[in-house]
Amino acid sequence: MKITGIHAAECKLPLPKPIRLGPVEIWTRDFVVLRLETDTGLVGDALAYPRGTTLFESVKRMAPLVLGTDVALRRATVDGFMQRFVNGRPTFIKAASLFDIALWDLAAKEVQQPLYTMIGGYRHTVPLMVVAGYYLDQRSIEDVCDEVRQRVDEGFGRIKIMISGTNPDFDERMVAAAKEVAGDRLCADAHWAFRNLPEAYKTCKRLEKYNLNFIEDPFGPFQGDLTGQLQAKLDTPLAYGEDLPDGQTIARAIAQVPILRLDATTCGGISAAMGFAEQAGNSGNSVLPHVFLPVHAQLAGALRAIDAVEYIPIECGACPMFDLLDQRPQIDGGILAIDQRPGAGFSLQWDTVQRTAADRFSLSL
Repeated sequence: MKITGIHAAECKLPLPKPIRLGPVEIWTRDFVVLRLETDTGLVGDALAYPRGTTLFESVKRMAPLVLGTDVALRRATVDGFMQRFVNGRPTFIKAASLFDIALWDLAAKEVQQPLYTMIGGYRHTVPLMVVAGYYLDQRSIEDVCDEVRQRVDEGFGRIKIMISGTNPDFDERMVAAAKEVAGDRLCADAHWAFRNLPEAYKTCKRLEKYNLNFIEDPFGPFQGDLTGQLQAKLDTPLAYGEDLPDGQTIARAIAQVPILRLDATTCGGISAAMGFAEQAGNSGNSVLPHVFLPVHAQLAGALRAIDAVEYIPIECGACPMFDLLDQRPQIDGGILAIDQRPGAGFSLQWDTVQRTAADRFSLSL
């Protein structure tokens, strides 16, 4: 099966109100989507956040190297063009991830299996970690706790809330109130807010008594070693890894913290994510993939190291990813039924992609 056509778009979907996560402000939720066409008529899909990178431009630059390649040799394709872009690897690894996911999507469709059974099924359902507390700067603690209470009632086993990372008094009040509602389900996300180790320690040490499942992303991905140093001073588990682009940085994260926030759309695709998840599991770490539930649920269906998959509730409006996809998740009691359709989970609604595209391109043989 050969690649005969490539279509990509950058879609900007409006949010009900701006999201402020640590130092980051988001007014639209942006996605880069990719579709590969083949000589058999099958198509392979993928999507990812650009997150401030030149992802769309990188996909456009890589695309000519994928035309005419054999889906069966997908690892050779991805590894080959990453070698060609070796000096620009940090820029191009997200684009490589998209191509890898779309190629695996095609491979699974060719054998008429969902990805997770194709690579070796382990389970048909997976627990979800639900996210609460978006728009924290525009809401009261009581309002967030009402949302947390709803997620408890729905049966989610892990509930992650936001903290500001800039106001220790507020963060402790938020965590204390949410803990009363969520109990041992509660996790917290600092969204890269801390600037130095003393600042991070001051807040995180105050939160120790609440026995959180974990605190996520105290520092940005370029400060991973600070996260490791902070972990050495705390009993509360730390989690990071969603923005790490290669095996070396991910290996350091596995050595430094007990929870790896893996993202197949960032680290090199399905091929890379399978290896990193196995490595983390063999090291005794927990793996909690970052967002992109459809593809990460497929990985969780095959990989025991993945404890749960992250879910941003559709109704909160903070991640309108499913507006671009043709199926919504089937959830009951905080448990996701893994999609049984052939493929890797991302099935795009191409008419919606075209309608919301700010930029797009196509290539064909």
